[in-house]
Order: sequence, then structure tokens, then C-alpha cells
Amino acid sequence: MEFLKEVFWVNIPASVAVICLIGYFFGMAIVFIISPIKNAESFSIKPVDNAGKTEIRVYYGGISFALGAFLLYLTLALGTPVYSLVGGLFFATTVFVTRTIFLCVDKGWKCPYTKLAIPAEGFFVVALWTCFILSKVLY
Repeated sequence: MEFLKEVFWVNIPASVAVICLIGYFFGMAIVFIISPIKNAESFSIKPVDNAGKTEIRVYYGGISFALGAFLLYLTLALGTPVYSLVGGLFFATTVFVTRTIFLCVDKGWKCPYTKLAIPAEGFFVVALWTCFILSKVLY
């Protein structure tokens, strides 16, 4: 337990961001593994058969779990959350930029999910970058 305290006190802004990232990924894993169709439909995704249901569990649930577990492992293995934050920044920024570009290409800006995703992801990316900048300025 003392080791965990040391690791997360090394850089508080990065630790806060990484804890949020890990919580986000583990939360996504749980909801998509437990209830794939209901949650996928809120993302405007609908499987055409049971294999599609499995794919939602695997890619939205399984990969989310793996990302969260990897960020936790990376933080503990390296003794600092900074590198996990950088990985989270790559992921979140890429998703946000790609969504924004293809929202225009695919003309999906009027969809209900998009109206939630763009501001939520935008806020999340800004918060992560803020934590990253603070982690560099303060530590």
C-alpha cells in the first residue's frame, strides 16, 4: 500500500488524470461486457446478429479493460503516472480529432450521441492536457 501512495504522490496532476482514465476504461469495460446491445445503441451502433453482440463486448468492453489495465500496469511498473497520462493523451486526442473530422465527412453532427460525445470528449481532452501541462510545470 505504501508503494501505491509513493507512486501516486510522485506527480499529483498526472495521478489524477490517470486515475480518471483508468476509471473511465474500466467503467466502459463493465457496461459493454454486461449490457452490450443497450449501450452500443446509445452510441448509434446496432449489431446485425449475435456475433455482432460478441464484437461489441470484445472491442468496446475487452479493449477498454485492456487499456485501463495497461495504464495501471505502466504506472506501477515505471513508478510514475506521467507515461500513462501521455498514453491516455494519445488515445483521447486521437479519438476526439478523428471523431471531429469524420463527423463532418459523414454528416453525423445532428445525431443525439454526437451532441453528447463532442462536448464530453472535448472537455476530457482539455482536462487531460491541463493535467499534463501542470505535471510538467509543477514537477
